[in-house]
Amino acid sequence: MKYAIAVDIGATNTRVALGNSEGELLGVETFRTWDFPDPVKYIEKIARIISSLREKFKVDIYGIGVGTPGPLDVAKGEVLASPNMPFKRLEVVRLLKEFVDMPVAFANDAVAAAVGEKFWGDGAGVEDLVYVTISTGIGGGVYVDGSLLLGKDGNAHEIGHVVVDSQERLVCGCGGRGHWEAYSSGSGIPRFTKFLAERDSSLAEESQLARKSRIEARDVFEAYRAGDKLARAVILEVKKFNAYGFAAITNYYDPELITVGGSVALNNADIVLSGLEGDVRQYAINRVPRIKLTRLGANVGLMGALALGLGFEKKIPLR
Repeated sequence: MKYAIAVDIGATNTRVALGNSEGELLGVETFRTWDFPDPVKYIEKIARIISSLREKFKVDIYGIGVGTPGPLDVAKGEVLASPNMPFKRLEVVRLLKEFVDMPVAFANDAVAAAVGEKFWGDGAGVEDLVYVTISTGIGGGVYVDGSLLLGKDGNAHEIGHVVVDSQERLVCGCGGRGHWEAYSSGSGIPRFTKFLAERDSSLAEESQLARKSRIEARDVFEAYRAGDKLARAVILEVKKFNAYGFAAITNYYDPELITVGGSVALNNADIVLSGLEGDVRQYAINRVPRIKLTRLGANVGLMGALALGLGFEKKIPLR
């Protein structure tokens, strides 16, 4: 039996766990990412949790696996100006090794989740696999012919920044225009709702949603279920952009299976995944794969980080 630390860095929450080579998570601790805007204190917080888990369970740790929002410089072990994070720069590998003196495997969070699918989820035995997260942002991880795609800087999967709106109506958090993430993510849906309300007064005047001073993605989905006219207009466009995005994935990578996670998808699968495969067929030239919700749920990224910490994925070695 081997044991490893899994670190799942999220734009909202960070989770740190101790797990073993049978895929069991023995202890998990969570804290709010934005409570530690100083990058050194943030990594120090993670290191304290690692030390407490090691002391509590009294086991030898093989390594630490980390999944984090990008973009990344994998060679340097750093996050570079992620649009949804409080840090301009986060030296993950150097600081973690300095604080806890253990080897670290470091990857994009959605790539880590794809590794989780490959070793613990429905991706086992699947050679051509894509994992898509629809959460605060939109990201992906990709296996083609059984090989994990990384790219020169470890960013060969930034699917959330494919252009889906030729009118370029919204600016993405990264600064680009018309990106999928700008419309269909947990951060994008509220902005898109406000944009449509301001553009079309007939939608806004009949909408309780438009009267809210602060809108979150879950408010839009709840209003959609209640028949709100503005929410319906938003979600219909969001579903169209999702079809564009998943069609691009299908055309680029030709996967056998696409699994979907992230809070927006997990909490609203009845809407997000409803009719999606049929919608994708309108835009894809390649045969449309199976598209399904991840069975690993909210733990998919944590399970991937665990696999990395155990050294399962040779393309992302511990160092």
